[in-house]
Amino acid sequence: MTNKIDRRQFLGTAAQVSCGCVMAAGFMGCAALTRHPGQQEGAAVTEEEIPAEAAIVAAAYCGLYCAACPRYLAAIEDPAKGCPGCNLGEVGYQCEIKPCAVENNVNSCGECDQFPCERTKKFHGSGRDMSLVAEKNCYRVREVGYSDWLEEQAKRWACENCGSGFAFRDEACPSCKVDVYSFAEEAAAYREK
Repeated sequence: MTNKIDRRQFLGTAAQVSCGCVMAAGFMGCAALTRHPGQQEGAAVTEEEIPAEAAIVAAAYCGLYCAACPRYLAAIEDPAKGCPGCNLGEVGYQCEIKPCAVENNVNSCGECDQFPCERTKKFHGSGRDMSLVAEKNCYRVREVGYSDWLEEQAKRWACENCGSGFAFRDEACPSCKVDVYSFAEEAAAYREK
């Protein structure tokens, strides 16, 4: 049996089930962005074909939650137009954090004994919304653990009204149009802290 889902279904799934189930069900859709030998482009992926590392693709090492990232969501629809998530593929930009995290065998910088380090301070200290939220997330990973943080993020990026997923830049739910807690609002609250 194959299961191919679109972006909104994927995000809705992430919002409605625990993180462990998201890994089992939701990533069937996004695993399609990683083609396996002999697999045709655009072919649906069976559960058996999902690479083990897909379970960690929901978050970048730096602390961002990929499943709400517009570039990651674009890759689900068209792999050539987005980012597959740094845990699963090669990203199209230079990142100093990924090689270090891979070398230290951590899912997130928040798990590293050296956090915060010069690399993360440089990125997190840039003042951009995404960097501030990533820093906040690394501290949260350190506090509650990676798995619990992933579960929190799946809920955080789901509309409280209808359960549909939304992305970093969204200020309203794409499905029911109610206001959502945006990425910019989260960064502003963290700045004030």
